[in-house]
Amino acid sequence: MRHFILGALALVLLAGCATPPPPEPGSAASKIVVMGKFKGIAVGAIRVARENGFLTAKVQLSNITSSNQMMYYRFAWLGADGFPVGDEETWRVLNLYANQATFLPAIANLPQAADFRLEVKTP
Repeated sequence: MRHFILGALALVLLAGCATPPPPEPGSAASKIVVMGKFKGIAVGAIRVARENGFLTAKVQLSNITSSNQMMYYRFAWLGADGFPVGDEETWRVLNLYANQATFLPAIANLPQAADFRLEVKTP
């Protein structure tokens, strides 16, 4: 009986250490890649459309704190095979005031882009 209790306790402890499952492919969470720290900013709705043959995206970001937040971001445009197309974008800076919400608009630099990934981090 004692071995059973110790085994059950070990399973409970190991289950607490398990990493969460990866986001569902195609979900909004799968579009965001956190590079380092990312605190105080929530990602909301994501809209994707094709305009004049180019993929466009709008991502809602909200500062969920009562102080100003700065973040860095860049879009990575992906082809139908899931690999990057075109040159890598440079990091951009976005300042969000306390409790502010905004949309990040982006347009792919090549018509071959079929998907995107938003890379984000905070200082």
